[in-house]
Amino acid sequence: MDPTSTRERLLAAATQVFLRQGFAATSMDMVRQEAGVSNGSLYHHFPTKARLADALYAHTLRDFHAALLVPVAGRASAQTGVKGMIRVHIDWVLQNPDRARLLQELKRAGDLAAGTGEWAQANEAGFGALREWVEAKVAAGEMRPLPFPVWMAVVFAPALSLTSFWVTQPAVPPKVRAALEHAAWMAVAP
Repeated sequence: MDPTSTRERLLAAATQVFLRQGFAATSMDMVRQEAGVSNGSLYHHFPTKARLADALYAHTLRDFHAALLVPVAGRASAQTGVKGMIRVHIDWVLQNPDRARLLQELKRAGDLAAGTGEWAQANEAGFGALREWVEAKVAAGEMRPLPFPVWMAVVFAPALSLTSFWVTQPAVPPKVRAALEHAAWMAVAP
């Protein structure tokens, strides 16, 4: 059996079990049964529940970051890029409500080691690419200079605060989308 497909099955199963049971109430055996794999396969890929949670969070985060960075690739203007990232954030949450909920719940519940592990590397890679784009746009005079953590907060905090609401909704009204995109841009516009 292909180890990648086994790993993917385990991650998909863990998503479902963690969302149904919560991290604390989930056992490795529940995940194993959901995935339909042997104990050996489970523990070969993930020796502990914490490592499984870390890998699942990182896997989901990489997918989110890949989508989020699309609008800032190429020659997009700063305004187009910022507004596009907010649009992608909303679309990703609506298209992946379980995965968005999982990101929020694992992080909020404190089930991940702070700043360590696979998820920290995924964040570092995603934020590193975004930081480079921001620095280039600031250097070109397209955005005002802000410390990167402040930039992240003023651009993404409003959308992030609404994510838990969106995971239960079929759509986000166009006026809400437009307001969030505009607010994000105005927060960093020169």
